[in-house]
Amino acid sequence: MVPLMLAPLHVVRAGAGPLVVLVHGSATDHGTWSIQLASKLTERVRLVAYDRRGAGRSPLPDGRPFLSIAEHAAELATLIEGEAAGALVVGSSFGAAVVLELARHAPPWLAGMVLLEPPLPPSDHAPDAQGALLLELDRLAAAEGPPAAAERFLRTVLGDAAWGRLPRAFQDRSRGFWPQIRGDCHALAAYRVDYGSLGAIATPALLLAGERSAPYFRPTIDALVGALPGARMAVVPAAGHMMQAQAPRAFHDRLLSFATAIGHLAP
Repeated sequence: MVPLMLAPLHVVRAGAGPLVVLVHGSATDHGTWSIQLASKLTERVRLVAYDRRGAGRSPLPDGRPFLSIAEHAAELATLIEGEAAGALVVGSSFGAAVVLELARHAPPWLAGMVLLEPPLPPSDHAPDAQGALLLELDRLAAAEGPPAAAERFLRTVLGDAAWGRLPRAFQDRSRGFWPQIRGDCHALAAYRVDYGSLGAIATPALLLAGERSAPYFRPTIDALVGALPGARMAVVPAAGHMMQAQAPRAFHDRLLSFATAIGHLAP
């Protein structure tokens, strides 16, 4: 991976101990990890969260509407190398695809990866769901405006009930993420998992599924568990796609158990 030469990423750090890096998904920024950054988790590990390029306070380069997943992974690698420590890397949704791409390159400092419902196809021959979703969202953005397209995206990913339970301030803020959402959809549509190559990834992996998540995430989780050597899967009870916020205690328990199992955290 060749890192991009861009302005520094916006990074937030909390805690002490073994390094855990948090990679957010679409329609958000590092704030999706606010509960973790302010929790007792910081008594066990050192958390690093950041705004991916094109989100929050990490601007895109001039003339670039989005970065590819490989480019996001290269920036993530540069960030972790700057921390000068081995890392367990956690990716939520789109961020999970970035972490998976990072693992392909087997950096020696990558101790393990936790993937929260990556929005990837369950096989290399599955229909292009991302491309179809992007066409639908573009039509809605043209007809009703970008905030309507952003809301449709989130209702699709989270479900109408989960969207309705979100605080109004969060809903309003999320509707402003349309440029990032659109860019991430483009990046996902262009990305190829190449399931046959995943057997070469030696990084320990934990795949997390929300008990209340949309059912279309599970086939991909099952496919990745089958393709990644030694990968394991766990369900986060009483949680949907935003499991780190919806069931933080259960999420923390699974994260710490995995970190201990792979030797990244002392028992």
